Amino acid sequence: MTMAAKALSPAEKKQLLKNPHEWVRRHQIRVGKRSLAELLEQRELLAASSAALMADSRELSRQIGEAKKQGEIPESLLQQKRKVSASEKQAINQMKLLEAQLLEMLAPAEPEPDSQTELPLAPEPIHPEPYVNLDNLKITPLGSSGEAAWDEFVAQHPDASVYHLSGLRNVIADSFGHQTLYLCALAGERVVGVLPLVRLKSRLFGDFMVSQPYFNYGGVLALNDLVAGRLLLAAQEKAEGYGCSHIEYRDLAPLDGLPVRTDKVAMWLELPDSEEQLWQRVGTKVRAQIKRSRRFGLTVQSGGIELLDDFYQVFAENMRDLGTPVYSKSFFRNLLCSGVGQQQLVIVRYNGKPVSAAYLVAYRRRMEVPWASTLRSANRFDANMFLYWELLSRACSQGCDVFDFGRSTVDAATYKFKKQWGARHRQLYWHYWLRDGGEPPKLNPDNPKYRLVIGVWQKLPVWLTRLLGPGIVKYLP
Repeated sequence: MTMAAKALSPAEKKQLLKNPHEWVRRHQIRVGKRSLAELLEQRELLAASSAALMADSRELSRQIGEAKKQGEIPESLLQQKRKVSASEKQAINQMKLLEAQLLEMLAPAEPEPDSQTELPLAPEPIHPEPYVNLDNLKITPLGSSGEAAWDEFVAQHPDASVYHLSGLRNVIADSFGHQTLYLCALAGERVVGVLPLVRLKSRLFGDFMVSQPYFNYGGVLALNDLVAGRLLLAAQEKAEGYGCSHIEYRDLAPLDGLPVRTDKVAMWLELPDSEEQLWQRVGTKVRAQIKRSRRFGLTVQSGGIELLDDFYQVFAENMRDLGTPVYSKSFFRNLLCSGVGQQQLVIVRYNGKPVSAAYLVAYRRRMEVPWASTLRSANRFDANMFLYWELLSRACSQGCDVFDFGRSTVDAATYKFKKQWGARHRQLYWHYWLRDGGEPPKLNPDNPKYRLVIGVWQKLPVWLTRLLGPGIVKYLP
């Protein structure tokens, strides 16, 4: 197959160099991860070196200026200045050469007209169209007959997640009894936008809508901004009609004109081509902890619904220790049986007893761990490190490009744990429509007003939290 590199505009070059990883993801560029990582590492070293040389140059210029005021310039200062300037010029030239390599490597390829194109690593992203005839655009609730078209649109959108798929609607309705409102934008018979919404209504926490609750991703997916605006307007009209106080949209990209919270990030790790490469990449400290955990004879098992009791046993106890109400076991059972994405449970055992557990979901070559728990009694075994190494190994062996550790607050303990594996944060944008204005709500454990309740919850027996928790957490997004 003969391929020609696309000529990039100055704006495209700037965008590529600003965030190469995002550029690769957006344009579905096939590139060796190791070679790209090495170039980016060299680029970071050169940037740091250039910054240090610039600082040295400024300091020497200051010293020479002071010496001029005294009427004497030491030759040693001038020699240092010339040496630093030469090194700085060399670093700049090296940076230009490296960036030229990046531009050449990451320029989108255009096949010749008669060539056979290979299948992309992930579905081709939808490119925004300049215009959609709004006279023919209609916003309608999703019906069962439209689920296939809905899911086809989701599968092609670059910002889609597994939680946008239509199958999740029944999981939420059956597990929590909530009203769901899946809005679909149609231009004629063609799906051009989707917005999944769930209404949470209770005396304790109020009446509001979320896209999507219980998960890290949701929000509007649309062919262009015009369609997105119509979907958001339709959601607002529905919320006003219901009397909802607000709508929360969990987006991966910023939206104009809406209040936004940016206190949470997702932690994503770009995976190498093999487990062996991953082992070298994680570093000596992490490898030492994994090796230590292996000395305790921990075992691992993966499967489906047959492991649900073991998973839930560990998960419920860990949630109690964190002071967080636990989901019902039926929620996980419904999710496992939904066929949404590729799901599996992973259990780590010590002397046959489950001590650490994870729930994995894979979709479009990204594997996510939305829930993972380890018993505090197993911390002395480094069971959590053992578990996560097993999860990452599975992601590599199954051909995933990205491992998603889930969301964190920057510099929190969970953030640092994920960062040590090499994960980098990706900003989450949680936008709000607020009926009465004001500040976005904070219905989460980070809110200081819940500290007393959390402290009390941590002292309850696990059996009682399993009884009481599902009736509370169903109303917490």
